[in-house]
Amino acid sequence: MRRTGRWLGTVLLASLSAWRLGATEVINPIPTPIGIDARAMLTSFVTAPATGAGSPATLIHGLRSAPDGSGRLFVNDTRGTISVTTAAGAPPAVWFDIRRQDVGFTAPTTQSGLLSVAFHPNFGIDPTRPGYATFYTIDTTAADAGVARYAGKGPADHQDVLREWTVADPDAAAATITGMREVLRVTQPYADHGPGTIAFNPAATPGSSDYGKLYIGLGDGGGVNDPNDNAQDLTSPFGKILRIDPADPDGPGGRDYTIPVDNPLAGQAGTLGEIYAYGLRNPQLFGWDPVTGRMYIADIGQARLEEIDLGVAGGNYGWPAREGTFGRSADKGVLAVNDDPNPGFLDPIAQYDHDEGAAISAAVLYRGSDPALFGRMVVSDLVNGRLFDFSLDDTGGVGGTAVLGEIALSFAGLSTSLLALEGQRGRVDLRLGTDAGGELYLLTEQSGDIYRLTAAAVPEPLTWFTTIAGLGLIGALIRRARAHTAAA
Repeated sequence: MRRTGRWLGTVLLASLSAWRLGATEVINPIPTPIGIDARAMLTSFVTAPATGAGSPATLIHGLRSAPDGSGRLFVNDTRGTISVTTAAGAPPAVWFDIRRQDVGFTAPTTQSGLLSVAFHPNFGIDPTRPGYATFYTIDTTAADAGVARYAGKGPADHQDVLREWTVADPDAAAATITGMREVLRVTQPYADHGPGTIAFNPAATPGSSDYGKLYIGLGDGGGVNDPNDNAQDLTSPFGKILRIDPADPDGPGGRDYTIPVDNPLAGQAGTLGEIYAYGLRNPQLFGWDPVTGRMYIADIGQARLEEIDLGVAGGNYGWPAREGTFGRSADKGVLAVNDDPNPGFLDPIAQYDHDEGAAISAAVLYRGSDPALFGRMVVSDLVNGRLFDFSLDDTGGVGGTAVLGEIALSFAGLSTSLLALEGQRGRVDLRLGTDAGGELYLLTEQSGDIYRLTAAAVPEPLTWFTTIAGLGLIGALIRRARAHTAAA
């Protein structure tokens, strides 16, 4: 069914009418506290190389496995580096540094810089096929650094640039760049809510319609309440997940891509054919179940709710007219949510409110070695570092969404939390990544500490003495691991 920008006005008017007809503010959207339903153990994995003098040492943002089966894991730092380690925990070393490329790179804020990396699904696999030496990045430049293809409504703060890089040898310990091609450049209105993940569907096989298609997550372009309604504007790239075929359609030197014919809006007048899904506020991380190919999106909320969405072609998730399963004021006069569900939008499959956390950072369907978590969705909160989980079969919660539980953590045999381990600044800045075997890694952005999640051991019973002694032991172990990594 064709959708146009006029539909936004209809939805917003309907929402406003609902408020006038008696929709009321919801003080506590999800009143039932989240209880512990699983346990897991953290083990120190590696510490990423420092990229800045002083504090914070790093600004690590994501972890990706190489598609070639080598076991290599790549960690991007928003300051401009990509480091490589292995699933065996080899000392990380810088593999690529965009600051050494003459591309106008800039990273003035914590939501700018080198924000994501994606390796072509044939990277390092078959030298006779396209993509063998190709990877992609999305990074930021000054607002006037180049000619943008698209822009969101509003001012011009900076530009987000998708680039294709070619390396001399995909197996080398460090990337020797032999070519760079600019694929897409967009002008972003404000400093926040910009690029999140770029990724290929790992379940897509050669010859399938999704193989080689690159997905690009863009937040609503920033500001409170999506002030220019970019997320619902089908002529704006912001507040969307885009899907393109990044293969160069016009030979070397071009700055282009093609729009897959099976995209939901492909060929429709008055829309961007690149749009795969829309109505999102800040989809920092999305991914797929590598077994089923089902897509999941973690969308950061504003004032009340954090949500996990099932990625659906053509799906509209409601922002800014809705947050989670709740309505919002169409005139944007308040930050509250209301009891009007705004029908016509896709419901999240799970959500939590700000009694439990502040910003969702990932939702990963776990396929690792812990049998208690296998097949469950693991969700992380960026700020307080809590881990939640739920079953995809559970629809008994508020609004038909799944009920979340919390994963209690232990480290060195003692019950603890990431906030206790890493919260010197009052926050964790937690993100998640996985390796080719489905194991889960926890990235703490500012210290560079990366943990691996394993099946829970039985923690030592806590007393005041063991709590104090245990935290001291944990701190000593972390400091020793960091010193070992630095020496290596």
